[in-house]
Amino acid sequence: MEGLKNKKSQFIGITIMVVLMVFTVSQVLKGESIDSIVTALRSVKPIYILTGIGMMLLYASLEGVNIWLIIRGLKYRTSILKCIGYGFVGFYFSSITPSASGGQPAQVYYMKKDGISVTASSLSLMLILFAHQLIVVIYALIGLLTNTNIGGSQLANTILLAFGFITNAILLIGIILLVYWPKLVFKILNFFGLLLHRSRIIKNKEKIEKKISSSVEEYERGAIYMRNNPILLLKVTALTLVQISLLYALPYVVYRGFGLSGYTIMDLILMQAILNIAVSSLPLPGGVGASESLFLSMFMVFYGKKLLVPGMLLTRISNFYSVLVISGIISLIMYLWPSKKEVREGI
Repeated sequence: MEGLKNKKSQFIGITIMVVLMVFTVSQVLKGESIDSIVTALRSVKPIYILTGIGMMLLYASLEGVNIWLIIRGLKYRTSILKCIGYGFVGFYFSSITPSASGGQPAQVYYMKKDGISVTASSLSLMLILFAHQLIVVIYALIGLLTNTNIGGSQLANTILLAFGFITNAILLIGIILLVYWPKLVFKILNFFGLLLHRSRIIKNKEKIEKKISSSVEEYERGAIYMRNNPILLLKVTALTLVQISLLYALPYVVYRGFGLSGYTIMDLILMQAILNIAVSSLPLPGGVGASESLFLSMFMVFYGKKLLVPGMLLTRISNFYSVLVISGIISLIMYLWPSKKEVREGI
């Protein structure tokens, strides 16, 4: 939690993201006609841009609704507006940290600040993570099975896709194992911890064993709750499906904004699903650089050479950069928002 307050680490994350963004845009625009790009962007009606940004705001808000459903199920009294704020906090901190690693710790910190226990907040985020990974992996799997031209035959694309799919699938499998076989997970983690100790990468064996045991116990409590509340898990998964679908459908809004047709919304959703899973595990804040590069290779078939760069710029502005600014402002408001401790009626 101390890292959350460390302004220096946040500044470093934002700086890296800005540097990557400037470098990526400069590389993308190299050799391109700025006038033709500007003309193409101006041809898009504002309603399409506003719709795209609105979809992303709803995307972040739905995570907050999921948090509210779970926290309420744990007998805590908290407003849905505050929980929606937690959703934007997650988006902001996930965007400025490598592999989106800072999102959940930040949400736990903000919830603890409002009197929600770490156990309850961790449990709620575990359920949301399970639903998120399930939908993401299923979408990507369908995309892989139905797409015959995924960004051409570039080796780099294939490696990124394989890495992203494997890491996301492993995370999903790990959560499922925690739900049904927590002791097996404990043994597996202990085994790898022992290997790291013998390799002298980890010096304090007892400390790592204690940390693994504590983590597994915490997730085991979450697993029991998941098994005992299938209806709640079903609701969270359904909302997550809507949430992820909004994110993946945004390129179609941009596609239609340029007056293009011929491909269905599902065609673009599945391609975006493949792109997202390819960059999700990369240690890049917000996937900046990789997302833009993969978009240019994967979405050529939809936008054509003339509108590809404008389509990429408008998509990234809508689904990332604009919402990053908005979520940053909301995170600051949430931080300054006076805490109310009356929520302490839960576990």
